[in-house]
Amino acid sequence: MCHSLEEVKRLVSRFDGSVAFVINHSGGKDSIRMLGFVWECFPNTPTFAVMADTGFEHQRPISAIDFAHSRCTDFNVSLTVVRNPRRTYLQMVEQRGMFPSAQYRQCTSDLKRGPIEKYIRTLPFRLIFNCMGIRSEESPPRSKLPPLTLNSSLTTNTRTVYNWFPIFEQTLSDVLCWHWENRVPLHPVYVPEFHRDGTAGGYLRRLSCRLCIFSTDTDLLAIRQHDPEAFHAVSELEQKIGFTMRSTGSLVQITKAAQIVIETRDAQVCLPF
Repeated sequence: MCHSLEEVKRLVSRFDGSVAFVINHSGGKDSIRMLGFVWECFPNTPTFAVMADTGFEHQRPISAIDFAHSRCTDFNVSLTVVRNPRRTYLQMVEQRGMFPSAQYRQCTSDLKRGPIEKYIRTLPFRLIFNCMGIRSEESPPRSKLPPLTLNSSLTTNTRTVYNWFPIFEQTLSDVLCWHWENRVPLHPVYVPEFHRDGTAGGYLRRLSCRLCIFSTDTDLLAIRQHDPEAFHAVSELEQKIGFTMRSTGSLVQITKAAQIVIETRDAQVCLPF
């Protein structure tokens, strides 16, 4: 992060004034930390936040959009919500007859990246940093990504755009400690141990769509309990299109198996010696 930050500072000084930062904002912990980081490092540079609404964002106990608006207000940054005008996440899956996968993430390209790039093209700046809250610690593939790259598809003769991961080298602990030390709240859907303000009732360790293709078996079980509307919407869609979100089985099958594992483990713990 230090090397990419120094390069960003060099580019900002080179373009002398016609510079902007665009924060890809989901309302999640990393998005908020990234917003704070950019705001701290470049307090005098125009900064905008943009959120891609997939039509399947968290709604309770506060919508992800409303929560993102509140956090942007904390930093005096405006938030623009963009959408794919033709389809939501569930509509996309039904139209394609299959769910996105790790290899083919249409949810990202069609519902997030496309609308956000369309927004970036409307900004009247010569240099724009498209900022994303990707962290190296999240996965081995992500750790190999360069934190600062030229976005050739958005760069023109009059506009230069870089993709930048401002908090690339920060750990989960770094991010959470920043939230706690600065009393910046986290969305209530996060698990209780992520909070230091007494917030309870959360059940997820990452904030994405209400039910994401990257949800773990444990996540799916928690979603079935805490957000049954989302669980049943995807489960019914599996039956309708005849295609499961996971190759290992339907959501119902996966969560039933996960429940049995948990009950067996708990029973073993309770066995007398």
